[in-house]
Amino acid sequence: MSEETTISLRIEKNLHQQMKLHDEINWSAVLRRSIAQKINQLEEIDVDKARKAAKEIDKIRNSGVFSGGKKSEEIIREWRDKRR
Repeated sequence: MSEETTISLRIEKNLHQQMKLHDEINWSAVLRRSIAQKINQLEEIDVDKARKAAKEIDKIRNSGVFSGGKKSEEIIREWRDKRR
């Protein structure tokens, strides 16, 4: 088993009282599972964002904007010079 750490959180008294009515439930396990699910959702969102970004980059690359036989360094220099 991996090393564990302890966290604490504040909840409203009313919620704590409701939890006490269900002492058969392992609330720590419920929270661990919820946190793990949220982390998984966030990682999926990041993957989706990366896929969308890659598609946009490919679309720009294939659009011909950068054609003309110039090297990327030359294009970057041109755009930097235009900003001055």
